[in-house]
Amino acid sequence: MKIKVHSEDLKLGMYVSELDKPWVESPFLFQGFLLNDTEELQTILSTCKYVYIDTEKTPFDISASLQTLASTQKPVKKKKPKSKKVDFTDTVILTKTKFDKSSFTEDLISARKARDKTRSYIDNMLNEARMGKVVDTQKAKKLVAELASNIATSIDASMWLTQLKNRDEYTAIHSLNVCVLSLTFGRALNLPKDKLNELGLGALLHDIGKMRVPLKVLNKPGKLTNDEFEIMKSHPGMGYELIRNDKNLSDEVLTIVRNHHERLNGQGYPDKLNAKSISYFTKIVSITDVYDAITSDRVYHDGMTPHEAMQRLYEWMPDNFDEELMQKFIRTLGIYPIGSIVELKTGHIGLVVKLNETHRMKPVVMLLMNRDKEFYPRRKLVNLASSIWEKKDGRPEIKRIADAKEFNIDVKRIIDEESLT
Repeated sequence: MKIKVHSEDLKLGMYVSELDKPWVESPFLFQGFLLNDTEELQTILSTCKYVYIDTEKTPFDISASLQTLASTQKPVKKKKPKSKKVDFTDTVILTKTKFDKSSFTEDLISARKARDKTRSYIDNMLNEARMGKVVDTQKAKKLVAELASNIATSIDASMWLTQLKNRDEYTAIHSLNVCVLSLTFGRALNLPKDKLNELGLGALLHDIGKMRVPLKVLNKPGKLTNDEFEIMKSHPGMGYELIRNDKNLSDEVLTIVRNHHERLNGQGYPDKLNAKSISYFTKIVSITDVYDAITSDRVYHDGMTPHEAMQRLYEWMPDNFDEELMQKFIRTLGIYPIGSIVELKTGHIGLVVKLNETHRMKPVVMLLMNRDKEFYPRRKLVNLASSIWEKKDGRPEIKRIADAKEFNIDVKRIIDEESLT
């Protein structure tokens, strides 16, 4: 049973099944959700006059009062007019929520140095694997620890750099990005330092077996034939064989390399494991692996936006990915993942560069284009959660997630310009 409830009467624990507007016009990623935190509640208050609550999916102690609530609805309060209009003339909008441009830039440069160092190692590692040489996993351990340290200092800078992608260098960059994504996710899961580094190492090495796949198959621009796909499917097993005797690697790292393509329904490869047989760390890497793969430009297709990728992963979840981990992954990256191109209701176009932990719907955005869709000569940073907007009319809010190609935006070039000294 569904009951119409005014937004101001909502309580945490209620299950929102419908809004007073189409879901595609709302900031919520998926249709239907349990109201878990005050940030989601505030978002509904700012975007909806009323919603519909599903009493069957709402806990009994809360749903029992819904019938009474529905019959005693309060009138929707009108918002008081604000005094000033939104103004983006300042380069940086300061805020009571902590954000400092100089610190962000320093973190970005530091993260870039650690990333470039690891990228250089990956190139050497993949060449060594291709030639059948022994891989220096001791160095890999040190680099993963350095990446983890940078992520601890600034998750946002490290995550932004995962947008540094090149269609022609997919395997190396993908290995690095899956490592960073896994470390970021692992921190959100509160993994201890030693386990976090173990997860990151497995993620870094997960595709090493692809170096034994013929280049004509690995880099084929079109759809693989059945025989070619079988060859491609052999890479987890070949990767495992390459490093199985390395005493520097734990069994968990080896398991990640061998099993990152296993799926809950038993239809993965190479061993067709079921859900209970797939390790916790492997389930984590299987999510980050697919997320980076489908958001990357490949020789045979263009990547999706982060938002589209989240939706697709959620659709694939029942047969492929652990539901609890998937929900946590979505919360970790946010409704507007770092690297997303967004259009504000004011018409400005921006790039999400930092999430606000207490205001997940209001990230820090680097403005790239004005309301007339003209590139700024000097990019501006705006914190959508800033208290300054409380005194202005027309608070800047995200209207939609856009595709960089729609506005001819080169995200990689922007990151290079902002992170290289």
